[in-house]
Amino acid sequence: MPDSPQQSDSPSSLELLAPAGDFDCLEAALEAGAGAVYFGLTSLNARRRAKNFDQEEFARAVEAAHAKGARAYLTLNIDLTQRELGQAARILELARQSRVDAVLVRDPALFALHRAYPELEFHFSTQTCMANSADVAAARDLGAARVVLARELTLAEIAAASAVRGVETEVFVQGALCFCVSGRCLLSSWVGGRSGNRGACTSPCRVPWSVGEQPLGTPLSMRDLSAIHRLADLRRAGVRALKIEGRLKNAAWVRQAVGLYRRALEGEAPQRLLDQSASLAAYTGRDLTCDYLDGEREDLTGTSGRPSLPLSSGEGRGEGVLLEEGQGDLRAWAAGPHPNPLPEGEGTSGESLEDTPTDDDAAADVERIESDGPTFEFAMNVGPRAVECRVRAEDRSAEWTIPKTVVRRVRKAVTIGQFLAWLETQTVRGCRLARSSSNDPEFLLVPRAVNALMDRISGEIRLAQKAPDSRVRIDLPDQVSEILVAASPASSNRLHLGDEPDRVRLEAGQVLGFLKQVQARGVIVEASNAQALERIVAEARRVQVVVALPPVFFESDVPAIKKLLRFCAQGNLSVEVNSWGGWWLARQARVRMESGPGLPVLNALAARRMREAGIECVTLSVEADRRQLEDVSACCPVPCSLVVFGRPPLATTRVELPKDRFSGKVLEDRRGVRLTASRERGLWVFRPVAPFDLRATENERIRARHLVVDLVGSADPLGDWFEVPFDSEQTFRFNYDRSLK
Repeated sequence: MPDSPQQSDSPSSLELLAPAGDFDCLEAALEAGAGAVYFGLTSLNARRRAKNFDQEEFARAVEAAHAKGARAYLTLNIDLTQRELGQAARILELARQSRVDAVLVRDPALFALHRAYPELEFHFSTQTCMANSADVAAARDLGAARVVLARELTLAEIAAASAVRGVETEVFVQGALCFCVSGRCLLSSWVGGRSGNRGACTSPCRVPWSVGEQPLGTPLSMRDLSAIHRLADLRRAGVRALKIEGRLKNAAWVRQAVGLYRRALEGEAPQRLLDQSASLAAYTGRDLTCDYLDGEREDLTGTSGRPSLPLSSGEGRGEGVLLEEGQGDLRAWAAGPHPNPLPEGEGTSGESLEDTPTDDDAAADVERIESDGPTFEFAMNVGPRAVECRVRAEDRSAEWTIPKTVVRRVRKAVTIGQFLAWLETQTVRGCRLARSSSNDPEFLLVPRAVNALMDRISGEIRLAQKAPDSRVRIDLPDQVSEILVAASPASSNRLHLGDEPDRVRLEAGQVLGFLKQVQARGVIVEASNAQALERIVAEARRVQVVVALPPVFFESDVPAIKKLLRFCAQGNLSVEVNSWGGWWLARQARVRMESGPGLPVLNALAARRMREAGIECVTLSVEADRRQLEDVSACCPVPCSLVVFGRPPLATTRVELPKDRFSGKVLEDRRGVRLTASRERGLWVFRPVAPFDLRATENERIRARHLVVDLVGSADPLGDWFEVPFDSEQTFRFNYDRSLK
């Protein structure tokens, strides 16, 4: 493991790390002078929309990098479900056999598997939220050789993180910036079940938002990063590697970006290269910035990028057919004299895609289409709360729901019938629509919903078209197989979903007033300090108090957290850790530890590894769907908590936003997603107006030690606690009814 290597005064000593979304990009990066390349397989990486590499291509990619004297890094940097553990282990085995130089990771299950692969370097992905020296020290102690620091740090914070001995640091210098602090976004998951923590982000931060009737433009859409003129500063801060973001970009962009940074490392005039780097921004149409390095956090948002192009084959930038203002292909088609594609009486709510058409003409049409090439089938049924969608292609079916969006501008909307008729004229990844149905052809869809539908249809067809051997097929060593053996569930996980919650989560200022009205068995206290805790502990003697550490904190916050932990140690209070830095500081303070939503668990092996790290109770991922919760519950050997109600922080950002435009205001996008913004611990946090609620949901296969009602962000904690719905069908259940991607 590295130990703060001595670097020369020249930036040329820094490693230049380039993205490779496919083989063309890999070759472009190597030819342009990359010292290392990073890429992923076709599954289990944080850029699932990139083309990526299959098993055979992967081995060739590693060989190609090594032939050029470059290092090859594998991305395996997502939260893993219980059913994905075997595939993740096989990917590690493939990495070992292919002589990969390092693996980028996020899920604690991989920490457990690392002991079987000591020859592989592990690098903590930026998705692990490495934001301070404690985070970096934690990564080192968990076996990381390098960490990718959060993009939001200043030069001074980067220097503090890089001063930790025994581990290297890597920083992004070019490419897209996320609105949220690295690894702390649930917005895409909340909107449609596509998790940024699992490589499926749909970038909802890039869309227009409004407050009431007042448009705000795209206030969450970040500028792009460019630090080509700051490389000497980064080297002096102790950074070891410079990373270019862009696995979704094409080979020409990668070649140009790598070439510019190689010239910078070789000493070419920084200002001249900065001027030339402006051409890199033309790919997205967003302005460039490096203001985070200087602690400047204002005026970083508001650029939404170039307008999306209408693509009929799902190729190019993005997937599917995209509709934006000025790109009215569907609306123009719908205005023409085209018949409704749904025959009268077809598309009843009980119709299945597997049903064989009884109409001879319809059957003939399907046969004609099928003879022309591959086809797919698509159904949309409008329910009381959402629109149910189903696509079938290549003997694979997928189901999902989309919200029933409020239509404010009818002239820009299209009906489901018009959409399906238009879809019949399109080719999606080489497939034509063979059959469609709907129970409500006149239901209106806004353009954003059509965009999302086409993106999802294209993605599901892509998955259906994958060859059966796209998964890694490789034998595992006995040691690895033994690690993967499922354990028995912890006997202390006695509560099942639907039982009465036994814990509540509150801000410190809410606790005493709440406990005067409610006899909770346990309370998790957020945003606290020693003085407030002392009063809470004194007055809530019969209630177990757990002190929550923040999921994001920076170097200047470390002293206050250490002080809080000393108080907890003296009072024998348990602490909930929500970041790896929090875990490291709590371990140094020798306090009892649980883990919270900031360290989510989707598989039992992750829970087991966290218990080995001294964590007595873990929290199941708030993003998990029903099947994933059932799977992990069946074999979780560690006591666990399940959040059954809450308004989770969907977006946490370090960007400074104008208070008069955001504080306490309700932001809404075209899909009807509504968020409230507030300042929490010095950061802007966006929470949903309406909560998710699983309290009326009965499922004995989902078991936990604690069922938690999260009332942080509630305007009426007592009302939310007592108003338990009788019917689960009347509540939003986050991803419980969806399939988390």
